[in-house]
Amino acid sequence: MKKALTVLLVLVAIVAMPLAAADSRGTSEEGAIGIGLNLGTVNGLGLKFGMGDFDIIANIGLDVFHAGSKGLALGGDVGFQYEVYDIQIDGPHHMPVTVGLLVPMGFFIGDPFGMTLGIEAMAGLEYQIPDVPVLFYLRLAFGVDLVLAPQFDVGFGFSGALGVMYVF
Repeated sequence: MKKALTVLLVLVAIVAMPLAAADSRGTSEEGAIGIGLNLGTVNGLGLKFGMGDFDIIANIGLDVFHAGSKGLALGGDVGFQYEVYDIQIDGPHHMPVTVGLLVPMGFFIGDPFGMTLGIEAMAGLEYQIPDVPVLFYLRLAFGVDLVLAPQFDVGFGFSGALGVMYVF
């Protein structure tokens, strides 16, 4: 019962966060593309695509939580984010606060083979240096993960990322 209630509360948060941002916009200009280094639950390549009303974000690389001595753990996530608030600092400096949804996935290639898939509510903070196309970001996400292999299970999911990217 306790697990079912936790999963229900997480699902409500997942639906509520993006709905709160329904009248918001993305943090990047439409057509902007960012590429950089992502450190966190997935260490590797970070991507961002500005769509105008929202941003599409993605990460792919090594999954540090599922790494082990008996195999290779690869992970990634894809999702979207909206700006819900803009923290103004001196002059042209500002830090957008974002919310959105992530779909994390992971593969453990070893003995035994493993696969996870989830859905998570994400909140983040960004800072782009004025007049320089370098973006720093921090993202945290909580949600529900499904373990699809080697044995089906439902559990609590978490993703975190600290990264830097060059925005074209």
